[in-house]
Amino acid sequence: MTQTSEDTYRSTIRSTSYWHLSRSPFYSFVFTLPFFALYEIATLTLNEDQLFHIRNGADVLLRQFFAIFGDWGIHALNIVFIVGFVVSFLLQKSRRQMTTVRGAYLMQMLTEGLFWGGLLFVFMKLAPTLLSFPSGRSLIQQMTLAVGAGLYEEFLFRVVAIFLLVSLISAILQWERRWCTFAAVVISAILFASFHYVGDFGEIFILKTFLLRTIAGLFLGIVYIFRGFGITALAHMSYDFIVVSIITTA
Repeated sequence: MTQTSEDTYRSTIRSTSYWHLSRSPFYSFVFTLPFFALYEIATLTLNEDQLFHIRNGADVLLRQFFAIFGDWGIHALNIVFIVGFVVSFLLQKSRRQMTTVRGAYLMQMLTEGLFWGGLLFVFMKLAPTLLSFPSGRSLIQQMTLAVGAGLYEEFLFRVVAIFLLVSLISAILQWERRWCTFAAVVISAILFASFHYVGDFGEIFILKTFLLRTIAGLFLGIVYIFRGFGITALAHMSYDFIVVSIITTA
C-alpha cells in the first residue's frame, strides 16, 4: 500500500468512526429528534401556567418573548427551533453526503450521554440546587422541563453562543482557533450561569450557586467541543433527571 493510499484509508476510517460521526450535526439531529418529539407532545398537554413554571433563564427569556404573539406564541419557539434544525440537518446531509444511520452508534451515544450526565451529577453532588426546579410539581412535568432544558439550553449556550463567540473573538483578536474556543467556552459558561437569574422566574443571585453553575457550564462546554451537541444535550438531561428524581422522592 502506497503512502497516499494508506493516508486515504486512515482518513476514511477516521471519518466513519463512532467518535467522528457521533459528534456530527447529522447524528446529533437524528439522536435528539425523539427527545424533541417527546418534548413537543408533553408541552402541548400542559397549560400556559404550567409551562411558565420554568426557572432556567433560556426558556424564560425566549418563551416570554414569543408569548406576546398570543396563547400559542409560547409554542412558536418550538416550531421555529425545529424548522431551523431541519434546515441545518438537510444542509449537513447534503454537504457530507450522509444517507445511512448506524443504529449501533445511536445506542453508543445514548450510553455515553447517560455516562456524562452521571459524571456531572457526581461532580456536582454537593450542589443539589444546581439546575433545580420548583418544588411541588409532578414528576412527569419535571421530566418534561428537564428534556427542554437539555435541548434548548445546550443549543443556545453551547451551539449558538460558542459559534458566535469563536467567530467574534477570532475576528477581533486574531487568536489561534484553540484559544478562541477556550475563551468562548468560558464566556458561554458565565452566560449560562447568569441566565438562571434572569426574568420574572429567575432566582435571587447568590455567588455560590452562580460559581457552581459556571463550573457546570464549563463541564458541558468541554463535552460539547469534543463530543458534539447530541451527547451534551443528553448529558444535561440525564443530570436533571437524577436531580429531579432525588428532589421529588425526597
